[in-house]
Amino acid sequence: MKVLMITNTPPIPSWGGAMTFYRHFCEQSDFEIQVITDNRDILNYELPYAYHLVNHGRLFQRVSRTRFAKVAHSYSNYKGSRGVPAVIRDTVEVFQPDAIFTVAGSWSWMAILAQKTAETYKLPLVGSFNDWWNYNSIYYLGFAKQIEQQFRNFYQACDLVLCTSEGMYEELGPHNNCLVSYPTGTYMPEEAQGIPENPKKVLAFGGNLGDWYGTMIEAIISNTNLDHYDFKIFGSNASWSPEFDTFIKSKGFFKGQVPFEVLRQEMTQVDGLLLLMGFGEDIAQVERTSFKTKFLDYLTFRKPIFLWGPEYCSAYKTSEEFDATAKTASKDVKDFITLFDDVFRSPVRQQELLNNSLQMYQNRFHPDLIHGKLVTKMKALINAVDY
Repeated sequence: MKVLMITNTPPIPSWGGAMTFYRHFCEQSDFEIQVITDNRDILNYELPYAYHLVNHGRLFQRVSRTRFAKVAHSYSNYKGSRGVPAVIRDTVEVFQPDAIFTVAGSWSWMAILAQKTAETYKLPLVGSFNDWWNYNSIYYLGFAKQIEQQFRNFYQACDLVLCTSEGMYEELGPHNNCLVSYPTGTYMPEEAQGIPENPKKVLAFGGNLGDWYGTMIEAIISNTNLDHYDFKIFGSNASWSPEFDTFIKSKGFFKGQVPFEVLRQEMTQVDGLLLLMGFGEDIAQVERTSFKTKFLDYLTFRKPIFLWGPEYCSAYKTSEEFDATAKTASKDVKDFITLFDDVFRSPVRQQELLNNSLQMYQNRFHPDLIHGKLVTKMKALINAVDY
């Protein structure tokens, strides 16, 4: 199947949604892709597909560097571009894709451009809803209702919708062709991992350190007894305080951003994994509708997972279904830290968590199960829809 991806989240071997798409569209053989994107991060990777960078032009770039930046981005996210750029027209005519694929959440003008391209060339449109529309978006508050309505209208306009969680589907409502398609984690290693012999228990986190995640890490480490625990924190764009930044680096806890294969190897030497989801009404919709890719990767690292977040998060609900994590929905960081001692004092509970997380991986989140459902849906769409 030939798929032209027009998206602000290109498939790259990074973390998060970009890695999920890389696993679906690059590591498997079911798809042949080309990519149109405005995300210059793509330049940092050697990739197995052709791609082109696009932008709004000089006027938008100039305005976006002024105090009117939020207005410019809001207008962009509401109107998109005037038409289909020549580079896309040329790509469609030469590549002859079977479908257009885009990422609708976080929302951006690239989704509108994907829709225009699909309509112009009468191709089926596939939209992946990974995050709520305003997560990491730049917008003027006065445009919020209009942009959200665009997001919801786009959902209905897609010929196939991929919702990253049940929470996303429940919020956006019924659709005549929808697949709840969880992020795709890595594969479980065939060989069992040994038990690390650390003088102190080591807890690790790997992922986005921006937004509320960095401040949660700061709260955890600042309140944990460091006579008993060490930490390994992987990621970038940390939101913690300057004072804590100095402290965590002086302790050697902060490891920065590393390639996934390095991360996976590092995780063989830790004792537990931190899975965090933010509290607060202002971010509730984001956490209610998303699903953490790191959760699915964590399952394959075969360590006890410690989950801290509100009960309404999709990852919390799924974890509860399988009893796959030691978790608390308390906002008090000390209640979360108490879980460390409780689990590490009980070898029985540790093994129980490992057994349950294995069942969760095998029965719900095995990469082949998730990928197979996507391939089936895509084939049905391309074969059945007469454009």
